[in-house]
Amino acid sequence: MALDELHARRLETVMTLVENALQRIEQVLAGVEAGSGSAGGSAARGSQIMPAQVREARRRCEEIRRRLRAAVRRFAIRPHKPDPRQTIAAELSSLWVILENARPRRMKGYGREFAPADKADWETLVQDLLTEVERVRLAVSSQEE
Repeated sequence: MALDELHARRLETVMTLVENALQRIEQVLAGVEAGSGSAGGSAARGSQIMPAQVREARRRCEEIRRRLRAAVRRFAIRPHKPDPRQTIAAELSSLWVILENARPRRMKGYGREFAPADKADWETLVQDLLTEVERVRLAVSSQEE
C-alpha cells in the first residue's frame, strides 16, 4: 500500500530521525564498551551501564530497525537521504529552537532565577549563538561558491 506523498515524506522524516537517534545511542553504547561510558569521566555508581544492558540495548535498537524496515515494505516508502542543505537546515532549525528555549525568561520553571549578572551574560551568550546559527544558515543557503 503506497501512501499519499505528504504522508510518505513525513514517514521518511520520522524514519531518518529515529535512525539518527539510534546511531547516537549506539555511539554512547560503544563508548561504554570502550570504558568511557560516562560523559563526565566518573559515573555515579547507579548510573553505570553494565555489559548485559549494553547487549540488550543493542538488541532493542536492532528490533526498532527491523520494524522500520518492515514499515518501509508495508507502506512502499522509498527512503532517500536528504541533500546536505536540507540536513543542515534541519539541524540549524533544531539549534534555533533549543537556543530560544534556553533564554533566561524561558527557564524560570527550572527552580531559582539567574543572578542578574549571570542572566545578562547567559542572554548575551544565547543571542551570540543564535547570531552564529543564522550566519551558518546564510553561508550554506547562499548560491555563491
